[in-house]
Amino acid sequence: MLLFYFWEIVNYVSQKTILFQMKKIFISILASICSLNSIETNAQLKPNYKILLIGDSTTEGGKGILDTTIQKVINTEKGEQTVEVYCSSRGGETAFSVFESGRYEREIKMYQDIDYIFVRYGINDFIKRKPFKENFSADMNNLISHLKSDFPKAKIVLMTIIPFLDPSNSKKVNNIIKSLASDHKLELFDIYPAYSKALEKHGSNSMNIRFFPLKDIPEKYKGIVIKYSSYVDWMKQKMVTINTNELDPILGNLDGWYKDKHPNPTGYRLIALETINYILPKLN
Repeated sequence: MLLFYFWEIVNYVSQKTILFQMKKIFISILASICSLNSIETNAQLKPNYKILLIGDSTTEGGKGILDTTIQKVINTEKGEQTVEVYCSSRGGETAFSVFESGRYEREIKMYQDIDYIFVRYGINDFIKRKPFKENFSADMNNLISHLKSDFPKAKIVLMTIIPFLDPSNSKKVNNIIKSLASDHKLELFDIYPAYSKALEKHGSNSMNIRFFPLKDIPEKYKGIVIKYSSYVDWMKQKMVTINTNELDPILGNLDGWYKDKHPNPTGYRLIALETINYILPKLN
């Protein structure tokens, strides 16, 4: 009788041991499946294309609008995370000073696995690098050589400038950019016509900021504009900066109120849309 009970205990323990081992195997298999799903999900989240935007303040000012608009719209259009966009630009920069300042080595060369590089210089180059034609061509040749060497797999796209300078000088700058693209067999993204057309459609000052010295605002209006003003170090004074046209009715008659041609959010959305229209067919 004792032997019978002993056998039953052994049989029960054996069944429990087998069940425990089966449970361990099941948990192990489940963990492996979850791990594979995680790897697959991460692979799906990894973008297929990385896009780098470099240039002057007309690119830098769009950080957070220009880059995210391109990224979100394309990813929504494709139904997955297809692109990741990086903006590495600086106000006042030229194709020469990006090297002279050391910024190229510190902030541009560091990027890896870039597929497209959009380059937009020329405005500050025209203002600062005299004689312009000789210096701008040489500086851009140097920049293009470095980009080709440091990003051998990337497609380099030269962009024309937006209507920042007067039409005649804008044409001089853009003609050199077009020649450089042809000489180096690079893709050209001519943003100028689309931007000009949008200005004609929406108004000549519809896509630029208002940037004006606070001291030149009539005293009776200073209480209204003070919340839009802040000290700008390179101007050494307080400036009124506003992205909308809400102050135009009372200040639009001031000489220089519409002088600054840097894009406002509307302008950057337009640049983003045109960039999407340019690159999306290539991604397809």
